[in-house]
Amino acid sequence: MDQDDAPVENGSGSGLFQVGEWPAEGALLGEVPGDGGQDGPIVISNEFADVVVTRVRTRNGVRLDIWSPRRGSRIQLDAVELDCISYQSKETFTEMLSRRPGG
Repeated sequence: MDQDDAPVENGSGSGLFQVGEWPAEGALLGEVPGDGGQDGPIVISNEFADVVVTRVRTRNGVRLDIWSPRRGSRIQLDAVELDCISYQSKETFTEMLSRRPGG
């Protein structure tokens, strides 16, 4: 495996997540970790969703890794993509929530 192909661990060095090879859709991705404080993952949950947010370093720079254990989905966003979220209206999110996931 080349250095460029090696999986990148999260910024905390805890080894809880390995980024590189994405699991198959719907694959069980493991247990939701506890909140890691300032150095580890941030876990946000309520009765509708659980989300684990982690800062990761990739070959292309730092990304925010957002994982939904209930859905088995994950996305990594860079600074430009996160900035784009910051100027969306509440109506944009209401519209997104009215659609079926993956549809």
